[in-house]
This record gives sequence, structure tokens and C-alpha cells, in this order.
Amino acid sequence: MHPILIDLGRLKIYSYGFMLALSFLIGIVIAARRAGRRGINPDIVYDLSIILVLGAVFGSRGLYILTHRDHYSSILDIVAIWQGGATFYGGLILAVAGAIVFLRIKKISFFRLADIGAPSIAAGVFITRWGCFLSGCCFGNATSCPIGVVFPPGSPAGHCHAGIPIHPTQIYSSLYGLVIFAILILLDRKERFNGFLFAWLCILYGIARFIVDFFRFYEDSDIVVAGLTDNQVISIVLILFGAVYLAVGRMRQARAA
Repeated sequence: MHPILIDLGRLKIYSYGFMLALSFLIGIVIAARRAGRRGINPDIVYDLSIILVLGAVFGSRGLYILTHRDHYSSILDIVAIWQGGATFYGGLILAVAGAIVFLRIKKISFFRLADIGAPSIAAGVFITRWGCFLSGCCFGNATSCPIGVVFPPGSPAGHCHAGIPIHPTQIYSSLYGLVIFAILILLDRKERFNGFLFAWLCILYGIARFIVDFFRFYEDSDIVVAGLTDNQVISIVLILFGAVYLAVGRMRQARAA
């Protein structure tokens, strides 16, 4: 674990904050280049990225705080996002809501832009989860597998599982982000209807997150229904949305053929 990437005395660069910023930067560059190849002014992506960044940061932090209220006793704790503590789905929901409003004003199809940005989201998961690993947050349950990792006592993971090997769910999440990114790039080789890649992102991420959450540590308050976490319930909704959207899109293509 290495929560502080660079320590210059009063100036500290936290690993999670750095990886989060890096993921946004790389994601924006990827999306802007993809937009240019599809006849959309990259400036639209740069303008939209401001809304997406704000939505992702406030949404992910907000949902995490709502589901971990007992961990935060002061305003300083709440705003210290660079120390870790964010929920992907919260950021996704608020970012998508902001994007819908912005693109309606610009009269651009949301799903067209969503296809352009889908690989960037997967790449962001791949990069950001390494920040989680270095910070010791978003950790897994105890395990006897040889891949188990023992976190130091000063970390959130070490506090809950002192001296016990646990699943490195941050790395699991990072790896499935990379796999999803590769799959989306392959799927993008053929021309499809608007929203095709975004639907596949919802399905693939939903499946991966649903599975990994069985190995991730959650408190009893995070279990919301039938032994499933709130994130797993959202995962199911995403999978269903993606599957229905693909089915409807294919039917429309068949009718137009």
C-alpha cells in the first residue's frame, strides 16, 4: 500500500487522487480522438468532459458517503476524496444525467456520444482501481488463496482485516476494466446503431461488478435485498438495460433492412 504517491512536506499527492485525475485525462483524450474520427467536433467532448468530471466526482463520492455515513464525522472527511472512498455507480448516474441535459441543449444524440465515450469509461476503471489498491480502500474479504494480500494496519483494509490475507478486489476490478476496454474496441470495428457500445459496456461492467462484489468486503448495512449489495442490484439493472437496448436496436435494424 502506498497512499501518498509524492510527499513534498506540505504538498502531498495522494495515489488515489492522482490515478483518478489520470483516468479522466486519458479518458478525455481517447474520447476526443474517437469523436474526431466520427465527424463530431472534439470541442464538444472537451466541453462535456467538464460536466462528466464534476458528475463523476460528486456522484461517486456522494453515493459512497450515503452508504458509509458512519465513516464520516466532519466536512473535511467528506471532501477528502483524494484519500479514496467513491462508488462508481454514483458517478456514472450523475455524469449520465448531466450529459443528457448538455447534449439535448447541443441537439446531439446522447447514445452517439455514449458510444464514443464507452471505452474511456472502461479505461478509467482500469486506472482508478489501482489508486484504490494503493490507498487500501475497496478491499476484499479474507481468503486463503495464494493471491491474497495483507494490508498494513494503517490502511482501511488493514484495519478491518489485521494481518489477514484478503482478496485484492481492486486489482480484479482494474483487470476487468482493461478486458472490457479491449472488448469494446473490438466490437467497435463494425458499424452499429447508436448506443450499441454503451449497451455492451452496461452489460459487461454489470456482470463483472456483480461477480467481484461477492469477493469484496461490505458491511451488513450494505446488504439491501436477498443477500445482494446495493451495487449488485444496480448491476442487475444495468445488465437488463443493456440487454433490452440491444434487442430493441437489432429489431429496428431488421425492420429497416
